Amino acid sequence: MDEREAVIRAAAEHVARTRERLQDGKAEIERQHAAVSDTREHMSGMHAWIEQTDRLLGEERARRAADGAPDRNDT
Repeated sequence: MDEREAVIRAAAEHVARTRERLQDGKAEIERQHAAVSDTREHMSGMHAWIEQTDRLLGEERARRAADGAPDRNDT
């Protein structure tokens, strides 16, 4: 193999490796995107749960205050 063929072969191998790295990078981005999406969904659920719990606790405190029961947080 002469020098020109060696250069062409090296360039072709470089392009093949670059394409493989590009595909690996795209797969990693997709994996991370899915993880971020899952995390957002989880955080949204947690936010709804916290809001519901806060609302229910507020209702319970109001009910106890109306009944004349002392609030445990007042001690």
